[in-house]
Amino acid sequence: MILLRVSYRVRAHQIGPFEGIFQQEILPLVREHRLKLAGIFKSKVGTVGEFIELWEFEDLQEFEELWPRLIGDPRLQDIFQRTGPMVEEETFHLFEPAAGSSGFAEGFS
Repeated sequence: MILLRVSYRVRAHQIGPFEGIFQQEILPLVREHRLKLAGIFKSKVGTVGEFIELWEFEDLQEFEELWPRLIGDPRLQDIFQRTGPMVEEETFHLFEPAAGSSGFAEGFS
C-alpha cells in the first residue's frame, strides 16, 4: 500500500465555497476515476483552514497510472482555475509502509 498525503491551507473566508466545490464537483470525478480517497480532514484547532487529504493506492504502479489521469482531467483543471486562488501552501508527500509494517499499527485502536 502507498499513501499520498496532500496538505494545503484554504483562506478562511473561502472554506465554505471550497468545501462545496470539493463535495459537489471533485468527489464525483474521484469516483469516476476510481481513486480511493481515504479521507479529507480540516483543522479544528491550530492553523485556520488547514486541510489534509489521504489517498490510498495498492502500489506505486497504481499511483503512477491513476493519479495523472485524475490530475489531467480537463474538468478538474477547470475546477482548479476556480479553487487555485483559494488554496495556499500546497504540499504532496508519498508514503510507503515502514519495514516490517503493513502501514497500520496492529493492536492499537
